[in-house]
Amino acid sequence: MRADLTPKEYDLLVLLLRSPGTVLTRTAIQQAVWGVEDLGLTRTVDVHIRTLRQKLEVCGNCLETVRGVGYRWRKEL
Repeated sequence: MRADLTPKEYDLLVLLLRSPGTVLTRTAIQQAVWGVEDLGLTRTVDVHIRTLRQKLEVCGNCLETVRGVGYRWRKEL
């Protein structure tokens, strides 16, 4: 499988893969990927997660939403 990712999608994927099983808050993701703590009221992180899931196809199921907290990469398929 090959997925053509944007630079931000790639950075987001690397961030999640480096901490499998660890829940990352939206703020932590914004800080690590965009270099800011608050992107305002935008849904930037959520949109990037959604497109990343689509591009990863079956592997996109490993991207879990932790409701009210953030996201994590599931350790096992």
